[in-house]
Amino acid sequence: MRKIKLITIGMFILLFLSGCFQVERVINVNKDGSGTIEETVLMSQEFINQMKQMAAGFGGGEVKEKRDESEYHDVESLKRDAAKMGEDVKYVSSKPMEKDGKLGYHVIYSFPDITKIKIDENPADNMMSSSGMGEDKEDMYFKFKKGKTFELTIIFPQEDDRDDYEEMEYEDEPDDNAEVSDQDLQMMKAMYAGMKISVKVIVDGKIVDTNATFKNGNVVTLTEMDFDVIMENEKAFQALAGSKDATDEEMKRSMQKYPGFKADMNEEVVIKFK
Repeated sequence: MRKIKLITIGMFILLFLSGCFQVERVINVNKDGSGTIEETVLMSQEFINQMKQMAAGFGGGEVKEKRDESEYHDVESLKRDAAKMGEDVKYVSSKPMEKDGKLGYHVIYSFPDITKIKIDENPADNMMSSSGMGEDKEDMYFKFKKGKTFELTIIFPQEDDRDDYEEMEYEDEPDDNAEVSDQDLQMMKAMYAGMKISVKVIVDGKIVDTNATFKNGNVVTLTEMDFDVIMENEKAFQALAGSKDATDEEMKRSMQKYPGFKADMNEEVVIKFK
């Protein structure tokens, strides 16, 4: 069973970084199998500064004292990312963004064939690799059938794609009542404040059938985590803090009842639309 990388990457990386970031990825799929990938990334200045220092520490060059747009909107890096997503993926456009005191960018990629796309399940991984920490990709890929009804299948990383530390077996479910110390809880709250991550698929048509857990019109949400909402519920955040080593099924049982957390636990999501 696959791990929820969006959780584990947050738990691990945010031990080294503080300051919030937000990542939204939307995959738009047309009836001929073509489409676009749109990403919006917003980062606090504190997060940008820490990423710069980390990149320098991993051989990424000297830290610039003067703020440079390329620190949060590096067009050449975004163009290189297109090739990582699959055959014939093209960089279309991007623009810098500033919103609510955060800096970032919005980028659009296009693809002619969704079945040739392999895209990291965790959209935050690109941020980590740009810091010089390397890539820990767990790609999801797609199948597409044409006909009177179009069928899109999203296939998540399987067991063989997991890291060594994920091979461990867990006999006990996470304990929602397991207490995290007040000091650790406050530290984690400060690190997670303002953090949002989401991955959505939008199909060009009406969805007539799907096994997706979260559907709204023609939009299927694969993952959505709003940590400000999660942190409003003390029990929810305690459960999240105590479940970083849990399996997917354990995480689902532990977190699905709390607002602010969505994660489709199917190994494959099938969307039929017309």
